[in-house]
Amino acid sequence: MRRGILEWFLGAADGEIRALEDVPGIEPERLRELWCAEPELMLRLDRLYAASQRAFERRTRAAVAEDLLRALRAVARGADVARLDTAVALAESRLEADTVTAGARGLNIGLTCGVVVSPVVLVVVFALGAWLPGLFGVDFGCQERLALVHALVCFAGGAMGAVFSVIIRLRDPQQLIRSRAGRGILDADPVQLSQTLRQEGWYRVVVGWFLATSLFLLVSGGILTVLTPPLTPAELCGPGPLTAAGHQAMVKAWFFWGAIGFLAGLNERWARGLLRHPSAPRDEAVREDGAHRS
Repeated sequence: MRRGILEWFLGAADGEIRALEDVPGIEPERLRELWCAEPELMLRLDRLYAASQRAFERRTRAAVAEDLLRALRAVARGADVARLDTAVALAESRLEADTVTAGARGLNIGLTCGVVVSPVVLVVVFALGAWLPGLFGVDFGCQERLALVHALVCFAGGAMGAVFSVIIRLRDPQQLIRSRAGRGILDADPVQLSQTLRQEGWYRVVVGWFLATSLFLLVSGGILTVLTPPLTPAELCGPGPLTAAGHQAMVKAWFFWGAIGFLAGLNERWARGLLRHPSAPRDEAVREDGAHRS
């Protein structure tokens, strides 16, 4: 049970990659004859057999490898080569689907972790914000607490905006997977690809946090005057008790800062260059940009 759960998240454990020459039940002489008669088909078969042994899901590893070997043994015994060609085509389709599943699952797990961790970070930051000023003899009054609450609401909106930005651009998951796979979708290691996209999903949320926080500082500091808060903490913190209109204004301010953070998080795609190695070739960057724009 535990192993199955871990493999669902992380992929099947790596094992030893076997070559076609090491498969029992196939005579070496007959295998050499097939290589001479059908070099292109056998090259595809050899490539797919190696790819099947590093598939993301264990059931895919076993099923694809068994289908390929069954077809190869049948052809070695005199069956039509078309059977092997059909098995190779089916294996390509199943392995591509397995790689796409690995990438999509990794990205979704990363985004989900970012969303789940966000409330924990908010609680920790709020607790530290209420506790640290007292260590330095600073009075943390109503205005300061409201400003901190607004900042955290904006912070949470940035995480949601970043997740939404990624989701609406993933109409075709294969485009993003291909941009990360590099040479080809079948040449990629699905387990490593899942880990890479899992980290990228988390990074997207972090970028949304920073963008939302930056926009909050610009608006609250009066640097960006295009966006004006409905009411400032000073206007909400009066000498008397908060009225019904004041409660309504406070809720409106929360929605305002949440929307500001959400809009900031939607622009996490600006930071996609941070997620690519600086030595990556320019044509890879162009492919990635095309995948995001589609």
